[in-house]
Amino acid sequence: MKSKNVAAALAFFLGGLGAHKFYLGKTGIGIVYLLFCWTYIPSILAFIEFIVFLTMSKEDFDKKYNKSCISANIPNTPFVPEQPTHILSQDISKLDTDACDGSIKCIGCGAINEPDAKFCYNCGEKIK
Repeated sequence: MKSKNVAAALAFFLGGLGAHKFYLGKTGIGIVYLLFCWTYIPSILAFIEFIVFLTMSKEDFDKKYNKSCISANIPNTPFVPEQPTHILSQDISKLDTDACDGSIKCIGCGAINEPDAKFCYNCGEKIK
């Protein structure tokens, strides 16, 4: 995960060489900064970007540069898919634990499920 403060520091101290662009994964623009560093234009642009990084909120920075990261306040609860009610009302005693590793075989369809599975991955039947 990329840090806003690190990007701002790189833009201020090494921005004329494009270090902040390389850090943020913008390699092409970083090479352009590096090629034109002798003109001091990248230094001026880097100083402007330094100010932009300082004034940008962490959420906006994450949206732009940390796309794989969710910075919203979402509760840390596991996703449980909604099951149809007719499956939940079926008999849940259909278990077969003959496997050595503790995996569970669904009697309804015969699929092998992981030991901690609550529903059959194949037919959706509740097995625990």
